[in-house]
Amino acid sequence: MTTQPPATDNQPHLLVVDDSRLMRRAIIKILGKEYRLSEAGDGEEAWQYLQEHNDIKMIFSDLSMPNLDGFGLLERIRNSDDPQLQNLPVIIITGAEDDEETKQRALSRGASDFISKPFESVQLRTRAQTHLRLDDTHRQLSKTVTQLEEQGTRDEVTGLANKNYFLQRGNKDLAFAKRHRGELALLLIQIDNFNKLFTRFGKEAAQHTLLQVSRIMLDNVRQEDTVARIGVAQLAFLTPSTNCVGARQLGERIRKQIDGLSVEFGGVVLPATISTGIAAIDITRDTSLDNLLKIARRYLNEAIDSGGNRVVLDEADVTASTEADEITRNAAVEPLAAAPDLETAIRLCHTDEAARLQPYLACLLRKLYPLLQVCNQQLKLGIDDALEAIRQRLDK
Repeated sequence: MTTQPPATDNQPHLLVVDDSRLMRRAIIKILGKEYRLSEAGDGEEAWQYLQEHNDIKMIFSDLSMPNLDGFGLLERIRNSDDPQLQNLPVIIITGAEDDEETKQRALSRGASDFISKPFESVQLRTRAQTHLRLDDTHRQLSKTVTQLEEQGTRDEVTGLANKNYFLQRGNKDLAFAKRHRGELALLLIQIDNFNKLFTRFGKEAAQHTLLQVSRIMLDNVRQEDTVARIGVAQLAFLTPSTNCVGARQLGERIRKQIDGLSVEFGGVVLPATISTGIAAIDITRDTSLDNLLKIARRYLNEAIDSGGNRVVLDEADVTASTEADEITRNAAVEPLAAAPDLETAIRLCHTDEAARLQPYLACLLRKLYPLLQVCNQQLKLGIDDALEAIRQRLDK
């Protein structure tokens, strides 16, 4: 592997792959003044070079080579996990022995263009200029689309998701919970006395407080959770597979962290507490995201009217998990923060921590129910009545 010394660091870096040294030299002689060129004797050597250098802008490659031919190199590039490598322009250099079927095969593997041997210098330069320009346009367009997507889903002040994304994600999470008989909790969070904070200390101080509160929220996010800013000082926290017990624990943990937070701005310690309303109802076919928002907002208003800095939810809004929550509290058993997956639950069943599953038994049964149905049908277990009783229990 060799690389021509660049005349300038701004020159595009191209890779020439051919087992013929004479062919590589010919291409480098034609393009060497305009581009920085590296060369490889076969596809395997080229692939290794691509793993070590992320500045390659284009590849010229022969098809017939030892170790790894042009087809294999194309396949690796297009199947790469690296998006930049996936979209790399690859121009195939075909010989007289390469028929139309060979070209179609290369095209199906992801070839960007073809040049036939022997080639003229103007032909080589034109292909390089054209595909580099197309690649640059594609990169700029991708960057613009990404920026627009981020602007369309992210709140500029906090970096959290915005209301539009929250509504989209909330409906998806709810649909998933319905399909899998799962659970979904919504925490609606309001910064206490935000308007007074804004009036007394100014916009920048208020936004600084909002940002600090948002960071606490992000510290408590799991991969499947969503945190969004849906109002001036109002945040929403969607947490799938979480019942009222786990939601209350999450809400109290966040409330305590913010209550103990020292928010300083301009040499002044700013007051920062939150009120939280929780909707953790049993999910049915008729449940809507609007239902969850109305319930959470009702409890949020109750928390604010009670003086703020508190978490409010109604135990009557949950069914099986309500009774399990009481059992857990009376037994002084620390519940899990969220419903575990079946594998984790089975593992806990064989330990002295099985009691920690109590608040999540209804959720686990919902997940297990489809498997029980299949086992009953395929293995002829004769538990139809038991399954019907389970279904009625879960539909309550």
